[in-house]
Amino acid sequence: MTEEYPFSAAPKSPHRWLLLMVVGLGLLLVTVDITILLTALPVLTHELHASAAEGLWIVNAYPLFSTGLLLGAGTLGDRIGHRRMYLVGLVIFGLASLMAAYAGSVAVLVLARVLQAVGASAMLPATLALIRVGFSDERERALAISVWACLSLVGAILGWLLGHFHWGALFLVNVPIIAIAWLGTWFVAPEQRNPNADPWDLPSSVLALLALSSLVLAIKTATHPPIDLGVLGAALAIGLLAGVAFVRRQHRLPHPLLDFSLFRNPAFAAGVLGAVSVTFTTGGVLLGVSQRF
Repeated sequence: MTEEYPFSAAPKSPHRWLLLMVVGLGLLLVTVDITILLTALPVLTHELHASAAEGLWIVNAYPLFSTGLLLGAGTLGDRIGHRRMYLVGLVIFGLASLMAAYAGSVAVLVLARVLQAVGASAMLPATLALIRVGFSDERERALAISVWACLSLVGAILGWLLGHFHWGALFLVNVPIIAIAWLGTWFVAPEQRNPNADPWDLPSSVLALLALSSLVLAIKTATHPPIDLGVLGAALAIGLLAGVAFVRRQHRLPHPLLDFSLFRNPAFAAGVLGAVSVTFTTGGVLLGVSQRF
């Protein structure tokens, strides 16, 4: 049933803590699969006969594509409903996990990781939006969001630990968890959609994804000798053009996916810089430590 009253006037949902559990399961899956292959990468690349560059794409295709798609996922969820987005994301993530578990080649595994990213980008904004809708009391909502934030860190650590199992099993374990989360969401998650929400701009999402992908390809090419100058130059050019086109499009749109004026706020800019620094540092440390041991 669609909620039509403001949060302050909404009664407390009797299933709000169960709702937090089912969206928490989805968040765990999303964050676990960011780090889950780091310790299993040497065995995985040996069994699939993957090169060093292919191994990095196996690891990075998931966070890269999910980051590029996240910009528009929240807006799309506002229009069609975050409950629906979460349910669809769980299905896509589950099917992609099965595909990854039985992948017999690098190409299939990378494709599965990309599809996982599609599911994750639909799930992640929906988890926080469902908490916002399900918890009408401000104090309880603050507690639920704190639990949500802690689960992100737990998922990253759990992904590193699970990496010691056979790499195919790392994806199969997602399936029963997804089934539980899907059923729980179906019965307890409220729905709220806004037909008058800002429109989803697909070209902006594509440009952002293209810019990020080209940048990653350029970095990988530059750090993998012998350096292919043709590929490096093309990646840098495409990334620069896509990045410039994305920025110009955001300035022209009445409802941009990314409002760059927010970065004029020193507190916001510092927060973003801090989050980016922590993300890069954590990713580098996890990759280095897992390969070392």
